Order: sequence, then C-alpha cells, then structure tokens
Amino acid sequence: MNICLIHMKVRNSISENLKAASISILKAAKNSPSLIALPEYFSVPECLSNFDSAERISKSTSKTTFNFLSEISREIPDIYLLGGTILEEEDGKYYNTSTLWKNGALIGKYKKKNPITGELQAGVAKGNQPVVIKTQFAKIGLLVCADMFDPVLVKQTTSLGAHILSLPVAAMGSHPNVNGHPLTEKVASENGVFVLKVGNVCSSTIGGRSAIIAPWGIIAEVTDSINDKIIMADLDMDRLIEYRKTLNK
Repeated sequence: MNICLIHMKVRNSISENLKAASISILKAAKNSPSLIALPEYFSVPECLSNFDSAERISKSTSKTTFNFLSEISREIPDIYLLGGTILEEEDGKYYNTSTLWKNGALIGKYKKKNPITGELQAGVAKGNQPVVIKTQFAKIGLLVCADMFDPVLVKQTTSLGAHILSLPVAAMGSHPNVNGHPLTEKVASENGVFVLKVGNVCSSTIGGRSAIIAPWGIIAEVTDSINDKIIMADLDMDRLIEYRKTLNK
C-alpha cells in the first residue's frame, strides 16, 4: 500500500494554504499512491498564533476547507485523501475534525477527543467516540495529535481493528523537544499498527515532524524542515499481519 504524507508549512492566509496543499496533493498523486494525508489545521493561517476563537476560525475556514477537500479529492480519482483537520461547527460546538475522502465524497470523520489547553481556551469541544474506517486496502483509525497521549483511546481504536493510525499534528511551541518519535514508535510496536504522523509546521518543527512509522521502526521521516515536503512509503501489509501474530503469543 503506497502512501504519501504532505509535510506542510502554514501560510498567512487560507487561500495561500489551500493553494500550497493543492500543489502538493497533485504532485503526490503523480506517484499513484493509495492514500495521501494532510496535517492538522492545514488551512488555518499564521502558525496558530492567533488561535483565540474557535467560532471565528471555524466561520472563516470550515466551509471553504470542506469544499476544497471535496473538489481536490475529485481531481485525484480512486486515491483516498486524509484531509488533515477542520474546525467544524456542530450543534453550536466546535470540533477539531479529521476527515477521510475518496472521489469527492466524505467517507467518514472523527472529532478530536483530547484538545490541548490552547484549543480548549479558544472554545474547541471534546469529541468522545473512536473511529475506524474500512477501506479497500486497510482499516484506518483516525486520531489527532494529542490523542496519542491517551492510552485508553489508542487501545479503543486499535481494538476496533485498525491497521493504520492516521495522526495529523501541528507544531506548537509548548511541545517538548524530543529525539525521534518515541511515543508513536511505542504505540506502533505494542499495537501492531502503522502510524502516519503528518505535520503542520511554520516557525518551528517541534511537535510537527512528519514520519511514517511501522511496528519495526521508522520507515521515512522529515527532520527539522519548515518547508513543504512529500514523504512516501510502501506499507507492507503482509509483514504487518505476520508481526501481529507475534503479539498474540
């Protein structure tokens, strides 16, 4: 299963962000992957520095971003698109929502269960349901950034049969500076899943380094880059199945 992650530098306007995302998606599609993935809040301008009102950000970005994802998904036929996240309004609440698309259609979505402090202060609500979506290639569990620190949620998601954990993330100055990807590597090895960590970065890569992680180690990664990059890998699903058998012994 060939995949591409869009490691993306965030711009100062939604139009610039969507243009950059479009360029990278169409470039990645030339490699005929099964799946392309975008980062957390990829369309929200200015490095999250003005993340002060979920309502304001949702009203200025949500509809435009949904329309963009639907349209660009049509332009890459038969390729699954993990649409990063959108700040979606539902029943007067605002959720950091991850989406999965194919051929212009929304297949499924997940609301981030563990918003960070800055999100909560801005009015982002907590989701509460794990989501795993079956595709023709694999079952994909949808998580978002800090959800990886929630072992109960991770176990719930993997217990639903996920082969892949989608993890759009955003670089934040409050994130600890760590070497490698120790948490995601541990989750991948202990649960027998691939983790697709795809980063939104701007002035810093702390917390936003993109990587494709297998249970047996890092397959590909972007280190210390605040520029747009595409990283690719072929996920060996047969090897994953054999690895999972060792977990049950």
